Amino acid sequence: MSGTLDGRVALLLSGEHPSLPSAEAVAVLEAEGVPYSPIANHDQLSILDVGAGFARALETRSAMVMEGGRLILVAEPSYDRINNSLVHADWGLLNGKSFGVKVTRVREYHQGLNTQRLQGEIGHAIIGQTDSRVDLRSPEIWIRGVVTNGGFFVFARMFATDRKSFGRRRPKSRPYFHPGVLEPKIARTFVNLSRIRTGGTFLDPFCGTGGFLIEAGLIGCDPFGVDLDPRMVRGAKTNLSHYGIEAQLVHGDARRVPLNRADGIATDPPYGRGASTMGGEVRQILLDFLEEAGGILPRGGFVCTAAPMELDPCVIAIEAGLTVREEHRMRVHKSLTRSIIVGERL
Repeated sequence: MSGTLDGRVALLLSGEHPSLPSAEAVAVLEAEGVPYSPIANHDQLSILDVGAGFARALETRSAMVMEGGRLILVAEPSYDRINNSLVHADWGLLNGKSFGVKVTRVREYHQGLNTQRLQGEIGHAIIGQTDSRVDLRSPEIWIRGVVTNGGFFVFARMFATDRKSFGRRRPKSRPYFHPGVLEPKIARTFVNLSRIRTGGTFLDPFCGTGGFLIEAGLIGCDPFGVDLDPRMVRGAKTNLSHYGIEAQLVHGDARRVPLNRADGIATDPPYGRGASTMGGEVRQILLDFLEEAGGILPRGGFVCTAAPMELDPCVIAIEAGLTVREEHRMRVHKSLTRSIIVGERL
């Protein structure tokens, strides 16, 4: 993505899925017009060159980025190499400020490195080279170390997302509940993958109880929901009102949406449980919906949707005239793997 790049950053990602967290981070930056250039992806850690505004965009929108900030050093996973890097690192941003250090190990990588020892080594290097002071309760800057498959990484934290807020919005805590609803973190990720810009019109044409609309509203979008079941429309209204979100909700068909334009679309269509429903009928509904989406989106607009893997939604999206930007597979249970696709209208 073109634009002015201000520096290299590290993003600590959740471990809920192998590809969705890094894809969501990129989608948020694109949605908010933040320039970036990918450098490397490691297990639960992404390194990018980014422009101004990246921290606010990710902090306010992301579900699967946990925290991030300015990259200070990268070292091979041995104490000698790490200590050499600590001595030669630029700690100037800490002068005159308090700091705390926390080191995290991703999964079981490099068990020979002790995280408590690494925290001490980092603190010793900082104190030896700056006038900073340690404050483990409320430091002005947190220094974060991450041990992962790519080695040892240290960054100065610039933001941290409020991941607990997603738990507070779990579907069973809403006034109107219906089983089978996606968790808020996944719903937010779908919304972000649609690359909807804050303030844009967001559409969920299979809105159900309003989970996607809630997440879109909370990041400052204008939500528009459609559902074929009037009970769902009423339930979605109740849920959105519970969170103080204004939205337009319509009882209607996703294949004939009463909306001329949407800046981004994300949805999780019903798949059905019987084998007959899983066949041509659901495939045709998905095809019709994606064709409708292509007519509503502006050029360069995105739709994020999902379907059982065996339906091959990538092929359906191409048949509908969309360009498939990415695909992610998520195992739901033994008999269902969900294929999440992002399609672009060119």
